[in-house]
Amino acid sequence: KERIGSLRSSPDGESNGLFNFPFQVNYTFSNLKTQAFFGTDLGDLIRFEIAQQLGVKHRIGDSGILQAGLLVSALTPEVWSDPYVTDRNRSSTDRDSIGVELSWGNITGSDLDLSYKYRKIDIDSEKSGKFLGLSAQDRKLLERDGDQHKFEATYVLKMKGDHRLIPSFHYLIDDRDGDARSNDEYAFKLTYAYLSGNPISFTCNGFIGWSDYDERNPVPDFDGKKQEDDLYGLGATVYYKNPWDWRLWGSEPISFFLEGAWMERDANIDFYDEQIIVGTLGAMFRW
Repeated sequence: KERIGSLRSSPDGESNGLFNFPFQVNYTFSNLKTQAFFGTDLGDLIRFEIAQQLGVKHRIGDSGILQAGLLVSALTPEVWSDPYVTDRNRSSTDRDSIGVELSWGNITGSDLDLSYKYRKIDIDSEKSGKFLGLSAQDRKLLERDGDQHKFEATYVLKMKGDHRLIPSFHYLIDDRDGDARSNDEYAFKLTYAYLSGNPISFTCNGFIGWSDYDERNPVPDFDGKKQEDDLYGLGATVYYKNPWDWRLWGSEPISFFLEGAWMERDANIDFYDEQIIVGTLGAMFRW
């Protein structure tokens, strides 16, 4: 909200409608081992990382598939220039990010995938703590510019028929210029997938994690606490392969999907609590 009255309470809820048009364009070279691509990765979209990736994949025999890409944001999200302003309107500013992704899939013919993502984050007008009259040293602790490093490992367990069980783990180093905003995050995720597609496929998943911050938070209302978060989430998606053979401009038959997701970040400082509940209805086209 543009105006808040207290820093000691959790954020109020809001409901919004969103329209997204994610896409991906691929070009496979004649050797059938190399593919260039540009677009939005579905996994990023589910995590609300609205970024496009320009990259290339290459299969190296039985050693697996190597991928490298540049991450850019077509849409620039806005954040508050000073989030800690009370009883007057807060001003927004742009949050820019750019990065790279490297991954190694089907390692030595197995179903293990490893990936690394790096993002450089820049807040155009960073004024955190200015309204509170904090010292320059304490304001430095709240700065949000910095670097993110994310390491992830995923393994696909192929069960009988079209059933899959997919455990994954990620470790995120959120290295901000302000030590009170820098943290290490750990999360475990388990996905079950039924991939028949005749006509229904579905996935469901749950995750749990935690994050620990480097230094105490200098905002007086936070009582000198060093932030700690517990993370929880559940999600499910149902895909329905179009039985009516509907097509768009020569596409393959249109498929539909319905998704629901819930995510919560429970912080020991109420101001940083987050909860997201999302319902999505969509259609997929492929040429």
